[in-house]
Amino acid sequence: MLIHRSQERDGNILPRASNTLAAIPDEYTYHLDHGKRHPLSAYIISLRTITAQWLQVFYGLDTLNNEHNWKSEESSYPELIAQYKELLYRLNEHFDACFSVLRSLCLPKAAPYTALDSHFLDKAKLPGWKQFRNSIKAYRETHIGVLVNTLKHNQGELCSIFFHSATEFRPGYYLRDVHPDGALGPSYKLHQNANTAFSFSRDMMIHLWWLYRTGDLLANTVTGALHALHGIHVPDEPQNAPISDWDKLIIRCAGLRPEFFPDEVEKPFPRILNHTAKQSLRIEFPSTARSHRCGAMRVQTELTVDKNHPMNKLPYFGEKGE
Repeated sequence: MLIHRSQERDGNILPRASNTLAAIPDEYTYHLDHGKRHPLSAYIISLRTITAQWLQVFYGLDTLNNEHNWKSEESSYPELIAQYKELLYRLNEHFDACFSVLRSLCLPKAAPYTALDSHFLDKAKLPGWKQFRNSIKAYRETHIGVLVNTLKHNQGELCSIFFHSATEFRPGYYLRDVHPDGALGPSYKLHQNANTAFSFSRDMMIHLWWLYRTGDLLANTVTGALHALHGIHVPDEPQNAPISDWDKLIIRCAGLRPEFFPDEVEKPFPRILNHTAKQSLRIEFPSTARSHRCGAMRVQTELTVDKNHPMNKLPYFGEKGE
């Protein structure tokens, strides 16, 4: 699947929903009746918070890469992990903004009042809602959702891990969770056989793809719902981008090198092509692009001892150790 955005055609390289939401006639949005922001405002604010946090992650990666090259004894990895955790929260909250957008298309009387937009939409039966919800399920429930819910509600931890050699440095993380036997280690819900981790590079490529894919799905749902409810067609008219740092974020994401962890090298990943001069962006997933193979590398990770959980499992290290 290919997603293409260009300044010349679209007026910006934000996800497509930014154009669609700007074109909704005022008489067909009921956000004030629900006590909510205008759909475009809710969507753009979410993208702004993601942009600001994501750039902080890239700044942290720059610092970490320099430390690795200089073989510094003190690492900024903990700070980077904290920044990445906040990025995961912002990405997960983006779905809340999308749900708010869709609720704003419904009259309040369309369903009994509930504070949760997703529950309201279930009852209101907005045309296209179920298809939208099901289309994002693979990412929202089995990737970003597992991460955020475990961190927030199950005392999960993000732990650092990296592969390195004399010429390469591949940083990443894993979600540390409680195993059925009481051991602490990579989450069974997220990491294959509780024995893998995520490289930052591939993980961020996946996040960017889903940000744009969700924008496409949201735009389709909005246009379909307004046509079904009111018989109108909402065109994707060119709109100026209201996020000044978005171009910076895309440049950084397009510059990610396909240097992944050993179990990731055979997995598909998004191909991000950013043409700065033409101000255009193409993201293809799955793609025919190939990752950079791992040579002879060492792996290093952290281990925080918890006397209440004496057994620990580390990713890529085989069986649990005492």
